[in-house]
Amino acid sequence: MKILTKVMSKIATIEQLQQEIEQLKTKVAKYETIIKELAAPMIPSIVPNTMLVPLTGTFTVERFIHIQNTIVNSVVKTDTDTVVIDLTGINYLDIDATGYQELSTNIKNLTDALKLMGIDTIFVGFSAKLVQKLVLSNSGFQGFESYANFRLGLRSLLKKKGLEIKEREE
Repeated sequence: MKILTKVMSKIATIEQLQQEIEQLKTKVAKYETIIKELAAPMIPSIVPNTMLVPLTGTFTVERFIHIQNTIVNSVVKTDTDTVVIDLTGINYLDIDATGYQELSTNIKNLTDALKLMGIDTIFVGFSAKLVQKLVLSNSGFQGFESYANFRLGLRSLLKKKGLEIKEREE
């Protein structure tokens, strides 16, 4: 009888552990969804028909593909003709083992996809270290409209669209 009680107790413990594992899997899936949603926030800009996408964190191929899909799907739903991708939150340490060649290829694919849709892409916020790493890696990172910071990119975008920011007279 003692053996049967021990076995039953262990079975109950195993069942509890399996329930806990399932609950944890559900939580992990929920958190992964939240992280993916935050991976590429699409922010409507004050500049008409322009979407701002600030990126931070580590670039992996999977993450960049998700970002690309998010951008492409979002611009389809809005009246966007320009996407400004802000890399200020990325530095050379945030590029994973796939390296700079993969980053360059992914960015080219994204800009090509958006170009096919009639949408211009502007990249802003390249840090000095990231630029050095891209140049030294011979990644072929070229042909993209890019600016050192958001202010310079915004200035160029406003000029292209025939807009300007004026100080109010009081």
